[in-house]
Amino acid sequence: MTKFRQAQTAQVQAADLVRQVGPGVHAGITGLGAEWRLPQLEMRESTDHMTSTELQAVIAELRPPDVCDLVERDHEILAARQACDSLAEQLRQARMDEAKASHQMDNWRYAHPFRALIHDLGLMPSRSLAGLEEIRAGAETEVLKLASRIHDAAEHAANRGNEIEARIRLEQAPVREYMAELEHLKRQKAERETAARWQTQELDATLVAFTTHALKREMRAYGYGDAGTHWQALPESLRITIDNFNRLPREARPAVLEEDAKKLTQELCLGEKQSQDQGNMPLTMASQGARRSSWRDL
Repeated sequence: MTKFRQAQTAQVQAADLVRQVGPGVHAGITGLGAEWRLPQLEMRESTDHMTSTELQAVIAELRPPDVCDLVERDHEILAARQACDSLAEQLRQARMDEAKASHQMDNWRYAHPFRALIHDLGLMPSRSLAGLEEIRAGAETEVLKLASRIHDAAEHAANRGNEIEARIRLEQAPVREYMAELEHLKRQKAERETAARWQTQELDATLVAFTTHALKREMRAYGYGDAGTHWQALPESLRITIDNFNRLPREARPAVLEEDAKKLTQELCLGEKQSQDQGNMPLTMASQGARRSSWRDL
């Protein structure tokens, strides 16, 4: 539930930032018309205090529509495509008329071979065959004209599409440059957040190890008596710290752990090195492969 609320908060902050960007955010064919302007300095500085998750939400809110989609939805491109489709349908019909006339001519010649021969020789032209030839010739001419018009229309649409795409990319350039800055900042913050998490986990593991040793010492577990092998494997300074810790009231121990966390980490790391040099058991829970979630669970 906490992560869900954090995501909601990030989205709200992102929406607030975008609303303050300027009135031209959703104007024009690009969805980011010529009135686009970058956030003011104070708004840009506010992103420095955001987490990587919040920055990702801001980037998602700022992301402009895809250039190709905007080109396809442009009214001039749509009109050009419709014109091409209409011409293509006319071309299909002209080719059908041409094929139909040719088929009728073949049938007529097959049914009247002698009349077809004297027609071809020019001795006695056939009005039926001449009419079909005229229809086919007209269809052939129409096919050539339509094919040329379709080529010209497609070329015009392509050129116009390139012009619109260039215009969109120019209009979207400021926001995309700003998004690139935010992406770079997001990656930096994500790296720092990851390092902080690792540091927190390492410190937590150290406190788990210390409280484990302290608990075993307090309970006089096996090997943790005054002459116990596990107890003697710990550095003397760490043994003194553990005994002093166990003398504290239980309610005061968490505060001491919080205050002396770094000191305890240094002592355990030193003890870990000495134990490895002496070939003794590992001191920290991380070295032992422990999976405690927190020293507070002990």
